[in-house]
Amino acid sequence: MNDSSHSSLQAIRYPTELELAAYNEVGHAVVGVIQGRYIEYIMLKQEGERWGGETKQDMFSRHYIMLVLPPRTLYAKIGNYPFPQGGDPFKPVENCILKYAGVVAEELFCEQLRVNSSEVRIGQYDITEAEEWAGIAFPDDPEKQQTLLHNAKALAYVILRDPDCWHAVENLTRAIVEEYTEGSAMRGERAHEIINQAFIKKQDLGL
Repeated sequence: MNDSSHSSLQAIRYPTELELAAYNEVGHAVVGVIQGRYIEYIMLKQEGERWGGETKQDMFSRHYIMLVLPPRTLYAKIGNYPFPQGGDPFKPVENCILKYAGVVAEELFCEQLRVNSSEVRIGQYDITEAEEWAGIAFPDDPEKQQTLLHNAKALAYVILRDPDCWHAVENLTRAIVEEYTEGSAMRGERAHEIINQAFIKKQDLGL
């Protein structure tokens, strides 16, 4: 093996369990905010060598008065997602998008590190929950369930690949990891503040 090949192998950095858990929860949080969901809290949990977490958000309907939403220009860029309307219930496909957002955030982080996401654990529990929502939408039609799941994951990718959205994901993930203490949770107000600042700063810089 020549020196260049050896150095390229050494340069590969695999994501830590903490990083994967943080990106997963933040994926839920950022996409949830875009959908018009309020974040109550974001929590990371360590169980032995494994990490997990929980993002507590609205799951059934939007508040009638939504004070915290990204700029309308973001929805125009994404193209396939309407600006949220207060009081509207969340459709099963929206909940599938939300669940896949955690998986997609982990996969995009792996892609950023040039690591094959199939080589690390990716949120299987989120996939199972998405499948349950697809079953609610089409209880007797497995083919439509699979189509819904495919489209939901594809739209989660469209949202999180947007530079503004990914900027918000990285900023919030960094803050959650840096501020983490065992048994604590980041309050929703703090999470919304970081997400909104990320969107506003990118706009102010013209990025």
